[in-house]
Amino acid sequence: MSRRKSMSCPQAVSRRAFLHTSTAAAGLLVSGPSWLRTAAVASVSVAAGESESQTGGPMQVCPKSGPPARKLAVMRLEELTSHSWDMRLTLTCLQGIVNRKQPRLYLIQDRYDELWLEWLKQRGDIDEAEWLDVGQVFGRFLPEVKSMFVTDPALPGSVNVATMLAAVHGGLVATPLTAAQYDLPMGALPDSWKTGMDLRTFNWKKNVEAYRWAFGELNESLSRQAIAVLDPAATGLRDYLVEFKIPVLWLSGPQDSRSAAASFDEEKAFAREILMKWPTDIPVFGWPDNGQWEERGIGEWQGVKLFSECGKFEVCSGYDGYSPTVSNLSIHSGTTATLRQAPPAAVKLERGKVYVAFTRSDGDGLNFLRHYYRKLFDDPQHGAVPVGWQVGPTAADTMPDILDYYYKHARPGDCFMNALSGVGYIHEDIFAANFAPEQQQEILREFVRLSGVYRAKIDATIMATFAEMRPQRLEQIAAIPGIKAIVANYGRTHATTHENLISSAAGKPVFRSVNHGPGDLTFTPYGREEAQRFMIGEIRKWTPAGRPAFLHVFLANWLSQIGMAEKIAKEAGPDYAFVRPDQLLSLYEQSK
Repeated sequence: MSRRKSMSCPQAVSRRAFLHTSTAAAGLLVSGPSWLRTAAVASVSVAAGESESQTGGPMQVCPKSGPPARKLAVMRLEELTSHSWDMRLTLTCLQGIVNRKQPRLYLIQDRYDELWLEWLKQRGDIDEAEWLDVGQVFGRFLPEVKSMFVTDPALPGSVNVATMLAAVHGGLVATPLTAAQYDLPMGALPDSWKTGMDLRTFNWKKNVEAYRWAFGELNESLSRQAIAVLDPAATGLRDYLVEFKIPVLWLSGPQDSRSAAASFDEEKAFAREILMKWPTDIPVFGWPDNGQWEERGIGEWQGVKLFSECGKFEVCSGYDGYSPTVSNLSIHSGTTATLRQAPPAAVKLERGKVYVAFTRSDGDGLNFLRHYYRKLFDDPQHGAVPVGWQVGPTAADTMPDILDYYYKHARPGDCFMNALSGVGYIHEDIFAANFAPEQQQEILREFVRLSGVYRAKIDATIMATFAEMRPQRLEQIAAIPGIKAIVANYGRTHATTHENLISSAAGKPVFRSVNHGPGDLTFTPYGREEAQRFMIGEIRKWTPAGRPAFLHVFLANWLSQIGMAEKIAKEAGPDYAFVRPDQLLSLYEQSK
């Protein structure tokens, strides 16, 4: 079960019962931590407030495009009717080749992409959008590729292999249904065998065979700055992966045996091998869950567990919950923004009150920032109740223009928090567990350092963490420079008691989530009402007897309308006062 679909699970063993290992990865770590690879990183201070908040500064974890062209060519993908998925695949991969030279092509998959296009104009990133149909797009941009890589419909992994081949060789990705339209060489006579490729000719039977071949052939040409795990059915995000030659895998899950091409154990072993060879403290783009074809995927818990053990952090950018795979990063990453949030209003402690801070989850996902956060921020009731919004700090690299919208449209009750658990999403207690103990600590220190840099980029002082962790690890995570308090855990855990709702780590308060979630997504009036009743019950049940009291109430993806939070606040009763998370910290400090 994805945390983004539901967090009502006391049974969510993958949040807490991590297998902590210290297996040495002798012979596999061929590149050291990222600070050994990027001189610019070493020049950036991580002291609180010293690192630049100007995105696109001297240090960046994620690749960034150049500035967008003043006039963008724009196409609505919904206009595709014949072979729609096949054409979307081709167009998004072509977009990466086109925008590598200069971001010029913007593809609209839904109304949110149109809203962000308008915001690019309002900000002054672009002057004009030139609307093209599919024929005009190909007429203008097809000459920029000289070869073609054709997928094998019998092998889902061939989509990701073709994506990598096109990225490295500057070619076009096509399916057999549409390949003839492009009139490009595809490695078949009378053209050279070395120009383009038809992946059907390999007769691979398993996805892992295709991935092993691709990484063997392309190894030195693929980026070491990031890696991706992306559902072959997803077309979004591929513009960015192609533009920066980011290697891309997909891992089937144990339940995917109905797919003849799947081989869970082999795929996981190969993915581990690649993840251990790639540098540590780099992002994993995409998402390991919610596959739309026969292969559902390894899932969030096991996928992020694997990435974390290999010293990587997840940047959710594939389809999950109800937010589609992110699009147009080859445009958005070329923008810049200075991100400053308004300080909270001063609040005076009333000793008879119960103070409550709502925190909204999943802003670590670029998909949610592009999609559902915009829906909530444009909700007419936005601002009716204070909310802490989780923000993934690598969005300062990948979509600073989108973050800029939220910071500029924030209400006085909005507080932007660093999303779980630092520079990116990790399972904290097992981070870098595949390495020898001394390497683990080195990799974690670099993660903490990078997290301090990126915290400053989004001007956050409160940080969310994912799972209950052992005290030593919590001390290390809480020591991220510039963080003043922790709002802990993706919902209440079995370790949470009335006595430890507030604790301390690295001299900073840790406010544990007091609640489970109501369960399913809430798109109907009945579903919303049930969620509201459940949450009011949770808040009352977990309110301590003493006063003043301070509660961290966790709002996950069941918060589909701001009015739900407003009703919970109103119906909780007069003893409860709802404040921003940074105000909760201030009030708690006043109480001491």
